[in-house]
Amino acid sequence: MQPVSRRVTVKRNARRAVYDPQVIRQVLDSQQVCHVAYVEDGEPRQIATLFMCDEDHIYLHGNRQSALLRHMARGGEVSISVMCVDGIVVARSGFHCSMNYRSVTVFGRGEDVVGEAHEAALERFVAVLIPGHEKAVRTPTAQEWAATAVVRVPLAEMSAKIRAGDPIDDPNDMESDVWAGVIPLQTQSGTPVPSADLKPGLQVPAYVHRYQAGR
Repeated sequence: MQPVSRRVTVKRNARRAVYDPQVIRQVLDSQQVCHVAYVEDGEPRQIATLFMCDEDHIYLHGNRQSALLRHMARGGEVSISVMCVDGIVVARSGFHCSMNYRSVTVFGRGEDVVGEAHEAALERFVAVLIPGHEKAVRTPTAQEWAATAVVRVPLAEMSAKIRAGDPIDDPNDMESDVWAGVIPLQTQSGTPVPSADLKPGLQVPAYVHRYQAGR
């Protein structure tokens, strides 16, 4: 599968490039935080933020006064990056020490999400962040709806870059007595900690236990 544009074409280590939308979506679905780069008043800026996806778009949300969200709501261009580190690659030489990773870059113009789609997206953000909690929380107030912007970018102009497997050492180093291999990495959730002001008698809900086990 070929890239859709020049700017998403992977040039360095091009053999690691992936343009398959299904693979890209798998990487996006495995993460919840992205970095968004844009230009404001001629200056480069970058923000780390929560995101979610549907079939066709990547969504961001936050305070309506956010410079990033205002830029995107006006149709401004952004570059969105997501990365997952799967392991530390320990090579026989420092030059070849690396990481196993899955990364995605998305380019596109922002779009303001309004009306019923705006409310549905905000509810889904809760469901994506803490599956099941969206059914437990109260309905947002009119002020909360109004204060929170939702924007999106099409999942169209994008590519992934993936490294997996063993170190790639030089042939002359293969007989070295230095250990080589991969140290796997993964994100794990800990035991839920109740809020200090939690109402007495409330137990940890099942969906929180499921989150702990699933993550």
